[in-house]
Amino acid sequence: MNRSAIAGAALAACALCGPGQARAQEAGLSISVGVRAWYTDWSTFSYFAPDGVNNLALTQVSANEKFAWLPLISVRYGDFFASFSGMPSTDFHFVEGGTGTRKEYDLNIGYAVLPGLALTLGYKKVSQGDGDAVYRPAGPVIGVNLNAPMSGPWSLYGAVGLGWLKTPGGDDIQFDADYRLAELGLAYTIDGGAWIKSWTFTGGYRIQVLTSKDAFNAQDGRDTTQGFTLGAIASF
Repeated sequence: MNRSAIAGAALAACALCGPGQARAQEAGLSISVGVRAWYTDWSTFSYFAPDGVNNLALTQVSANEKFAWLPLISVRYGDFFASFSGMPSTDFHFVEGGTGTRKEYDLNIGYAVLPGLALTLGYKKVSQGDGDAVYRPAGPVIGVNLNAPMSGPWSLYGAVGLGWLKTPGGDDIQFDADYRLAELGLAYTIDGGAWIKSWTFTGGYRIQVLTSKDAFNAQDGRDTTQGFTLGAIASF
């Protein structure tokens, strides 16, 4: 397998905890597994309720930055690939006090229309909160992923995604939400040994924005997770 195809398999695995990158295609089956560390800042909307009952205004609260671990797996056959990735339940501590729990996962299928250009269709689910106050938007996401070879084993990757999420009927928290994803970074690929065809190491910046419609008095609530990522992916 040539280096370009190896990088493509691994970057399809990078499957982005959302849309995945694809580079070059080669016939045959390839499986990639890996993990990424995301040093993320989480900012979300809340409500100002002086009496603890009646909401008077929409507010924004921020959590302290922390590392979140994102496992991923991808399967590629020729120009087609599928991927699964997610962030296990992670506790965040807010700057003004209190804690919040967030978890999410992404399931995607994709097709490389050109070397370095892939289109994806996926499903994203987010869950944040505790007890009865859990916000669980989920829905379809479309994506475009790009990869450009650079000098030697280096390549540049990027991805954007657009999603339309809804909360399940019967939940206490009910919103429709628009989802936006952007990521840009560098990848470095080296050959593996007998069992592992290649290793790919990535570093980039990732931002996700969830806009909840009519969160309060026709105002939208904004939820943002963003920060630098480092990843290691093995392709078989």
